Amino acid sequence: MRIAVAGDPPCDLAPVRAAIRRAARPYGLPKDASVDLVFVTDPHMRELNRRFRGIDRTTDVLSFGEPIPADRRGRRAVSIVEGRRPLVGGRFEAGEIVISPEQARRQARRARRRLVDEVAFLAAHGMLHLLGFEDETPRGYREMVRLGHDAARQKSVKR
Repeated sequence: MRIAVAGDPPCDLAPVRAAIRRAARPYGLPKDASVDLVFVTDPHMRELNRRFRGIDRTTDVLSFGEPIPADRRGRRAVSIVEGRRPLVGGRFEAGEIVISPEQARRQARRARRRLVDEVAFLAAHGMLHLLGFEDETPRGYREMVRLGHDAARQKSVKR
């Protein structure tokens, strides 16, 4: 998987890239899949969160990709993105994962976790969203936290 990076990464990206790949691996993304990993300031993240989610505050991670129906996640979501290839020049574009390094730093400090571990978790979490996973219900949230920590190779903890 190709992972393009934009913005100012707050840490070593090797573990972050590995977490994205581990989060995606069980779902059979094609080898030519691409994802954009974007680092933005808190004010920019707040604006994105307000514009796209109607929440006027910063957040840690947002994902922008193909809309995936609630009943089609994981491998079934991959087939939706695969079907869009002809519309995007034959490419498999998973989408964008946008992270606020400032928010990641605050969360890492509160959890007494290394910044690189927090960013890896957030990147994996964002990749799972691109694959149709949601955290709007308690069950979905617990599943995403577990999968995100597994992908980031961290012990699963309550968040």
